[in-house]
Amino acid sequence: MRTIREDVRLACSVAALLAAAATTASAEMTEEARAFLSENGIGDELIAQAAAATASELDVPAEWLEQAAAEGAIDFSTNDTSEHVAEWLPVFNARYPEIEIIATETSGAARAVQPLLAYNSGQLVRHIVVSFEGSLPDYLEADALEEIDDLPAWEGIPEDRRAADGTFAGMQNTTWCLVYNQDRVTQEELPATWWDLVAEDSPLAGGRVGAANRAQLWTLNLWTHPDYGPERMENEFLPAFFNNLQPQLRAEGVGGMINLPLVGEFDVGLPTPNDETWEMMQTGAPLGWHCPEPVPQYFNLIGMFRNSPTHYSSKVFINWLLSQEGQLVRLAAGGDGPVHRDLQIEGAAPLFEAFAGKDIALRTIDGMVNELPRLYEVWNPLWAAAGGPE
Repeated sequence: MRTIREDVRLACSVAALLAAAATTASAEMTEEARAFLSENGIGDELIAQAAAATASELDVPAEWLEQAAAEGAIDFSTNDTSEHVAEWLPVFNARYPEIEIIATETSGAARAVQPLLAYNSGQLVRHIVVSFEGSLPDYLEADALEEIDDLPAWEGIPEDRRAADGTFAGMQNTTWCLVYNQDRVTQEELPATWWDLVAEDSPLAGGRVGAANRAQLWTLNLWTHPDYGPERMENEFLPAFFNNLQPQLRAEGVGGMINLPLVGEFDVGLPTPNDETWEMMQTGAPLGWHCPEPVPQYFNLIGMFRNSPTHYSSKVFINWLLSQEGQLVRLAAGGDGPVHRDLQIEGAAPLFEAFAGKDIALRTIDGMVNELPRLYEVWNPLWAAAGGPE
C-alpha cells in the first residue's frame, strides 16, 4: 500500500481560493493542463474540444469552493499507481490548490469492501470510493452513497453509465480483449467473433490460450448480450470454451495474462484490458491486441460517502474527474479510457483502433447486480470441473 506524499500536494491557499471563486463562471483550461496534455500525446483537436467544454463542465458554484477551503484532505483509495497519481494530481491542484488529496493505492477488498464495512459500523475511513462494481449491491443496500447528479460535468456521462438516482457514475471505460504474442500467432488465426474462438476447429485450441478466473470482466458482457444470452451461454458457449478450446486455466490475474505470452507459457492471454496492454506494448514487447465481436467493455464507478467531512471538496474533485479536462489528463497520465460521451473517438482511448466501429457488449449495472450471481452458478462449476485453480 502506498500513499501519495506531500511533494505532490499543494497547500491550501486563501488567495488562490478567492481567485478561483471569482473566475469560476468563466472557467478556462489551465496552462498546466494544456501543457501536460500536449506533452503527453493528446492531439490539438482534443485539447481544443476539452478547453471549450471547461466553461460549462467546470463551472462549480463559488459556495462549493468556499466550503471546500474549510474542509480537510480528501482521503480515498485508488487502483491508480502512485506514479500515475503523481502525474495527474498536480494538474488538478493547479486548478484547485485549496483542495488536498490523499490517494492510497489499494486493490480489491481494501479499496471497496473495507470502507463500506467501516461506514456500516459508523466510521468513515474513506471519503470517495472508486472501482467498487463488485460490491455495488452492498453499497445500494446500505444507502451509503451521496447524490452527485448536481455536478456540472454530470451530463457528459452517458445515461447507461451513471446511476438513475444520481449516486454514482462511470469514471473510465475499460475494454477487455485478447493479447497475443505476435511471433507465435498469425492474423489469420485471430477469431472474428467469440463463437469463432470456441469453435471445434479453432486454431487456438489445445492450450494456446491462457485464461484467468475473471468471468466478470468479459463473460458477463456476453451473458447479457442479445446474440448470446444466459441460455446459450450456459448450454453452448461456456461448455465449448472449456471443452473445445481447452484453455490453460491459470491462477495468475490480469497482469499475468499480459506478461506470460512473452515467455512462452501460452500464445494468447484472456481477458486483458486495453490500458495495461497498451502500456506493455510501449516497451517494444512483441504483443498484439485483438477484439472479437461483440467487444466486452465496462466502466469503473466513482461515488462519495454520505455525511463526509469533505462533502464539497469531494464534489469538486469528482466533477473534475468527470470533465473532459480531467478525463484527458488521466488518459495522458495512465492510459485510462474516458467514459465521457464526447470522448468516444479516435485518440481518446488506448488501442481504440482495435474496437472502433465494432459491436460493444457493455457490462451494465443490471448485469452486475442481477445477472452476475447467475453467471457464477454456471461458470464456477465448469471452471472447477476443468481443473481450474481456486
